[in-house]
Amino acid sequence: MSTPKIQTDLLQLPVDSEPIRYLLSYVKEDFEDVRWTGKTYPYEKLPILEDAENGLRLGQSFSIARYLGRKYNLVGKTEAEAAKCDEYADVLKDILLEVELVVEAGEKKNLELKKEIQTNLLEKTRYFSVIESVLKKNGGKYLVGNAITWIDFLCAHMPETFTFCVEKDVLANYPTMKAYQQQIYQIPEIKAWIAKRPVNPY
Repeated sequence: MSTPKIQTDLLQLPVDSEPIRYLLSYVKEDFEDVRWTGKTYPYEKLPILEDAENGLRLGQSFSIARYLGRKYNLVGKTEAEAAKCDEYADVLKDILLEVELVVEAGEKKNLELKKEIQTNLLEKTRYFSVIESVLKKNGGKYLVGNAITWIDFLCAHMPETFTFCVEKDVLANYPTMKAYQQQIYQIPEIKAWIAKRPVNPY
């Protein structure tokens, strides 16, 4: 099987691409992890997935994760479960909308703007209660159904990025989400990737 090629921008938060690496690690698919800086990559918004197996070049992190979910049969067992994955993806997009603005404000040394955005992000953590409720109703292990799906990789990683941005533990009041995240991170293939992955300067 050809090796999918992942391109990701070091200046972007890994919320854009790290869940994709989790997914590829989970399915034991070798991938080329090409990392660019904004000064060396001339065009396009990253991340980009290049799948040499079928010639696909795909952008947008959620589209990439959804594509890989379909390719590796991680979309749920029914059409209803697949639809719930899509629904929760839209929820995560809404929650993460302002995340990159924190880094941009920090790079511009606009501390007042950074603090304002951090406050807005902290307010958005109220949506974590929705995810907490969904997890509890579903047994705590997965967001959808009784097996891992592509949306789990995105949801498990999201609090890590949030914690970095607001500079405090955002899961302190959400024990079910915290246990869920740790369960995903303890999957052998993902644990191995986390142990060896490069450190992003974010």
